[in-house]
Amino acid sequence: MWIDYFRSGDKSEKLDFLIDENLIVINDLILTELLPLLIVKQEKKIINLLKMVKQHHMHPDWEEIRDYQVSCLKSGSNGIDIPV
Repeated sequence: MWIDYFRSGDKSEKLDFLIDENLIVINDLILTELLPLLIVKQEKKIINLLKMVKQHHMHPDWEEIRDYQVSCLKSGSNGIDIPV
């Protein structure tokens, strides 16, 4: 939904409603993807809008995620054939 919102505005009314009614949250990972380009483009209105959205702070176990990715790579679960 966020990508559609920023690319074409197709979902803007729906997303605006969800934001206005405080029915949506955003997390650190999404902000990390969205904010750099918005900052470079000086999209202050959108940046301020995102700051108004309730944030859910993530605390991922990055080591566990890396281990899982390695396991997937070795088993071929991701479609990439890597010799072990």
